Amino acid sequence: MIYFKSMKKTAKTIFSIVISLIILLSVLPFKAYAEEADLDAVIEERKNIPVESNMITGWPVGPKTGAQSAILIDANTGIVLYSKNIHEKLYPASITKILTALIAYENCDMNDMVTFSYDAVSSIDWRYDANMGINAGDSIPMEQALYGMLVGSANEAAYAIAEHVSGNIEDFAVLMNTKARELGCTDSHFVTPNGIHDEDHYTSAHDMALIAKAFFANDFLANISRTPSYQVPQTATQPNDNMIVYAKSKLFPGKEYALTGLVGTKTGYTDSARQTLVTCAENDSLRLICVVMKEEAPGQYTDTIDLFNYGFSNFTCYTVADKDSRYTISTSNLFDTQKDIFGSSKPILDINSQDYIILPVGVVRIMRSLA
Repeated sequence: MIYFKSMKKTAKTIFSIVISLIILLSVLPFKAYAEEADLDAVIEERKNIPVESNMITGWPVGPKTGAQSAILIDANTGIVLYSKNIHEKLYPASITKILTALIAYENCDMNDMVTFSYDAVSSIDWRYDANMGINAGDSIPMEQALYGMLVGSANEAAYAIAEHVSGNIEDFAVLMNTKARELGCTDSHFVTPNGIHDEDHYTSAHDMALIAKAFFANDFLANISRTPSYQVPQTATQPNDNMIVYAKSKLFPGKEYALTGLVGTKTGYTDSARQTLVTCAENDSLRLICVVMKEEAPGQYTDTIDLFNYGFSNFTCYTVADKDSRYTISTSNLFDTQKDIFGSSKPILDINSQDYIILPVGVVRIMRSLA
């Protein structure tokens, strides 16, 4: 009799579990649909944020994007070609790491050995935060640490790099903010070297574009940022023989959103920051930098591609010296004399052959028609 009652109790328990599972499975699709619908509404709302550059008379009209903030600049001059809400203070997530890399490159030898402290490897949640799987006490050269941080977005690598440069995270944050100000940043306050969420750690698309301008001007760092995967060599101070990091960006050749002319890229994501992306690309005449912040996947890629297409299609590099020689004055023609009184046959007034301006394609066509 006791056995029978036990069987009935077990059957009721199983029945309750089955019913609960049925209810849960029926609710989950509805919840997912509701969340997707809410997200679509958020994206549409962001698309309605005004694009300031579209308000300039005669300026090429740029695309609507699902980003809260977006900017496109010329990588050499910093000229802004597309501007959408570029000064709003937002969370950057892992695109922070390009500033960390820039500071490390300027303050360290690439052969410096970076030792990963217990604090560095325990500062992250290994289940969710991007990492390279290195152990406390292990050491690798700074160059390899930069690959781990920029390719694999390894958060403990950023922490270890910061400790190596400044001794602690707080002092490194001072360096970050000082460097940001030197680059012209006005909307930023950096607290962490890796961009793990902190309410006091923020920047803007405008400021990230200025940081990216300096970062991509450095060929060494740009090369790392366009590397899709990297294996950290096994050594006496790093015994793992299978430490491979992979870039998350889908802009690399062969990926879903492969970007022609890619110079380099860095992704970022946290629940608060949403998707963030910094990218540099070039064609035969222009090198451009695009920053999108607070995006929803895969919009960070599609909007970035749309903005580069907009930039390369609507703007061109106009080298003044190649187009206009009216302001070049040669010494031989300056005075009516047979003597070169300046002791040189070089022009005394000339236009720098390297100087150029970025102009809308339509303006250049008009200029050529009037020439």
